[in-house]
Amino acid sequence: MTLKQIRYFQALCHNLNLRSCAKELNITQSALSLAISELEKSLNTLLFDRNAKFFSLNEKGRLFLKQVEPLMLELERIEKSMQNDQSYELNLKVSQNVGTYLLGSFLDQKTENIKLILSLDNTKNIIKAVLDKEVDIGLIEGICKDKDIKKIKICDDELIVVSNKDLKKAFFIDELSSFKWLTREHGSGAKEVFMSALPKDVRLNIAYELNSTAMIKELVKHGDFLAVLPQFSVKEELENKKLFQVRLKNFKISRELCLIYHKSKKPNEKFSKLCEFLKFCIQKDLA
Repeated sequence: MTLKQIRYFQALCHNLNLRSCAKELNITQSALSLAISELEKSLNTLLFDRNAKFFSLNEKGRLFLKQVEPLMLELERIEKSMQNDQSYELNLKVSQNVGTYLLGSFLDQKTENIKLILSLDNTKNIIKAVLDKEVDIGLIEGICKDKDIKKIKICDDELIVVSNKDLKKAFFIDELSSFKWLTREHGSGAKEVFMSALPKDVRLNIAYELNSTAMIKELVKHGDFLAVLPQFSVKEELENKKLFQVRLKNFKISRELCLIYHKSKKPNEKFSKLCEFLKFCIQKDLA
């Protein structure tokens, strides 16, 4: 689900003629139809009843419109306030998973007055870059307790264990110790949280440590491996049954996604607005 799809949905709610609405949006009729279909697919429900070129909101559509309208009004307020500011440059370093899966809405909606210098890294290196004042903002998935860093919580997130087959039953985590595991590299926030959560007497059979979530997913799909990954990073694979969640007994791994900056930074109004906008967009992409 993207902000663009939601905006198209709102437009179609107010002009239920597909052709006329597409013309107002300055896009093709097929592009509008595809965007609505993809939105419905991501929500796993139909929002409109179709009749030739005319649409009518169904009950689910009316409920969704009621839920998203206040959020979109808030987004417009943030965007307008940012557009009134003079242009400025921002150096942003983000974790690989956040950068790959959760920045789409922010980058799509970012106003032109922001020059963004964006790079990907793991949580350990991002924290160091913030401490060394090499970047303005970091987005991390792991633990940060450094007293020289200010932290803004974006949301809670869950790590899950995945396999290329449905293992049917639920397991205690120690029952999986003999499986071959893939993990992220040392310094990864996801790995740090997972390893810290393991009971002290559990030793996993780690076959490979890799610095790419995409590579881990591909290896799990085509081999007999287990891996622990952010739930948002495997959403599509779970829906398409390319990967399966391994159910665990009495073991849940949650962590915070956080925005961090150096405590010596004195946030002005435009910096605070951008942090608010970034947080809002990530929360929307997680929805």
